[in-house]
Amino acid sequence: MASQASEKARQKEQAQEQLDRVRRHQAGGRFTEAAAILEALTQELGEMPRLLHYKGLNAAMQGHVQEAERLMRAGLAKAPDDPVQNADLGALLAQSGRRDEAIGLFRNAVEAAPNFAQAQSNLGGALVLEKDYREAIRHLERAVALDGALIDAHTNLAMAYLAIDQSGKAVDILYKALAIDPLSVRAHVQLSGALYRKERHDAAEHHARRAIELQPDAAEAHLNLGVALASAGKMDEAAETLLRIVGQPSAGLQALSRLIAMRRTVEGAPELRILEHHLAQVDKLTPEASALLYFAAGKAMDDLGRHDAAFAHYARGNAVTRDLHPFDAEAYGRRAARLREMASPALLARCAGGGLAAIAPIFITGMPRSGTTLMDQMFSRHPRVTAGGELRALPAALQANARLREVVSERAEPATMSADDFARLGEDYMDAVRAEGIRSEHVSDKMPSNYLYAGLVALALPRAKLLFLRRHPLDCLLSNYFQHFGQNQPASSDFTNLAATWREFDRMVHHWSRVIPERVRVVNYEDVVADAEGQMRGILEFVGLEWDARVLDHRKSSRQVNTASLAQVREPIYTRAVARWENYAPHLAPLARELRDHLSPEDLAKCGVI
Repeated sequence: MASQASEKARQKEQAQEQLDRVRRHQAGGRFTEAAAILEALTQELGEMPRLLHYKGLNAAMQGHVQEAERLMRAGLAKAPDDPVQNADLGALLAQSGRRDEAIGLFRNAVEAAPNFAQAQSNLGGALVLEKDYREAIRHLERAVALDGALIDAHTNLAMAYLAIDQSGKAVDILYKALAIDPLSVRAHVQLSGALYRKERHDAAEHHARRAIELQPDAAEAHLNLGVALASAGKMDEAAETLLRIVGQPSAGLQALSRLIAMRRTVEGAPELRILEHHLAQVDKLTPEASALLYFAAGKAMDDLGRHDAAFAHYARGNAVTRDLHPFDAEAYGRRAARLREMASPALLARCAGGGLAAIAPIFITGMPRSGTTLMDQMFSRHPRVTAGGELRALPAALQANARLREVVSERAEPATMSADDFARLGEDYMDAVRAEGIRSEHVSDKMPSNYLYAGLVALALPRAKLLFLRRHPLDCLLSNYFQHFGQNQPASSDFTNLAATWREFDRMVHHWSRVIPERVRVVNYEDVVADAEGQMRGILEFVGLEWDARVLDHRKSSRQVNTASLAQVREPIYTRAVARWENYAPHLAPLARELRDHLSPEDLAKCGVI
């Protein structure tokens, strides 16, 4: 018996030595030699599961996918609980686009061997592609903890965090990925994109350039470089960079869209010819890509003064977006009403005197496309203000306070809130601001939707001031309709929804102006562009800052811009955006009817509404 066991151990050791030789041959691309060893082992030992699996891997490495799948399935049938075989077959199927089957196999591997790092990584990566980001993060975090050298786990984890708008975590993870492999083009490309989201444009430019050094034809790196340069105001260099890739199939359409958005299209421009080529093949594009193309075409036609053609393209783009990203106007209205109800005069009186007075934020709020970016840029020129841009500090602070969340969602009554809840809200807001590297007493926060939370801000941050930016409703809403927000502003793709959100904003402005008049100021965009100095003198006095003429030259701001207003804030203050809607009046009757009570008889008549 002992001799039999010894003989089996010897045979197993010899077989393993041969399999190690197979792996070396495969790694060196010597597939014929690997196949010969595997065939000899099969003759000696029979069709063992492991041998079938290795034969399958050998076939896969040579591009024989069907044969590889047949062999690997045969091996798995003989050892269905083998985590390695489940994981490898899953990888093969994933590469063939059969993600559902692959995910099932990855789950089998993880269940059989929870500490199998590669299986955790594969499952997490597949879930990222399925847009199941929360579960993906769980598996990818586990993979990284088990094996800190798995670079794909790092880059997929960063992609998942970016998808849920946690770019800070993505940046940290990608720096770790580059510590593993400084030559990883994917990590450099992703890091440039994540840094751009964090408005660290110089660093974003650096990593995009590094990716291009490593792989000159890396289209996404050129795209990231172009948008970083544009955000820094280097428009000519940005255009040149984007033009290099506008004809390429992957990132080319995004580059074309960026190029058209950042500069005025003129007759004979190279992007116009490429745009026409894409439009001729729009039926071959995915819905997301076709929407992007239609919005780019609308902008180009608008630049050329072809307003009917422009509106037709914008309408097509919005129709696609509306199907992709529906908007629940009723739910939005309920939430807005609840937030007005919460911050009642009684609550404001009962919880007054708390909050955090260490900072004096300036909230620049309003509907998107109402002039918030221009105002933020003007504040950025004041020596005592740090312009924060669209900070996520307030949403993050609200998310961190369970009681406030329960009251907002109507699972608890406002009477359950105390001054201490608002003190914590203020503290969490300041912590989030400081985490962005902002240390100044005065910080501008231009997240447009913050107008919803004015009452909570008043209690949490007693030195905060809120500016409500207003613009002619047809100009403001048409500008939203013409902007490709995608899932970020789903109301923008439909006139009825746009009007509903504008009416809620209007209610908010009147409500907070009545309830906390000393904390809010209404600013009309048209007044700012007509008399910037007069308006800014009053605004600075309102927020408690001395006059500084530098606020009038926002173009010299060192602050870089990511928003849809990128090109406009690089220009002098202009009035051509005022009454722009009149170019499109024949198309605006449905919107004008929705806003009948907020428009003049003259405006209604221009839209054909009697």
